[in-house]
Amino acid sequence: MASAIETKVQELVAQHGYDAQILLDFVEFIQSQPKPRKNTQKPSNKKSTTKAKTSKKDLTVNELQAAVAAAFNCADVKALKKQEAFKLATDGRELNLRTREAWLILYREWVGVPENERHEEGPNCINGIDVLKNFRPWHVFGLNSKTATADDINSAFRKLAKQYHPDLGGDRLVFEQLQKMRDSILAFR
Repeated sequence: MASAIETKVQELVAQHGYDAQILLDFVEFIQSQPKPRKNTQKPSNKKSTTKAKTSKKDLTVNELQAAVAAAFNCADVKALKKQEAFKLATDGRELNLRTREAWLILYREWVGVPENERHEEGPNCINGIDVLKNFRPWHVFGLNSKTATADDINSAFRKLAKQYHPDLGGDRLVFEQLQKMRDSILAFR
């Protein structure tokens, strides 16, 4: 291995005129670093770039279905699909209720943020919540729904706007979601 490294260093010196000692020092630095532990988890198909701090387990389809059914005061999925309020809530939407993703969307809307998504980090995350997946304005703004005033809501929004506004380097989708959150909670004040 050492001879392969030395050969590559000599090749880089000849091709690019790099200093051989600097390259050898860099190799030594890299080799002195602790090796990362291998990830034993199966790769996920998540499209989001966020990651959870904790490794809570994902809810099963049955758990998601039971929670959504309970949110609509139904005993099971069969009764849920017959209920008018559920039909109204899902009418006109392209939800394939045979998939886990559809039930996860309904869970986020009607039950809450799944435990394994509560402490996420990433460019779309505010206060541990991915705002593009979960619509939780009170948590994102860090306010109490019972005591916050319209001024508190606007102040929290302005503070976040300074960080997430597209003109200041923020993501347009995140900023638009923050505006929707602000507007939705101000509408009920």
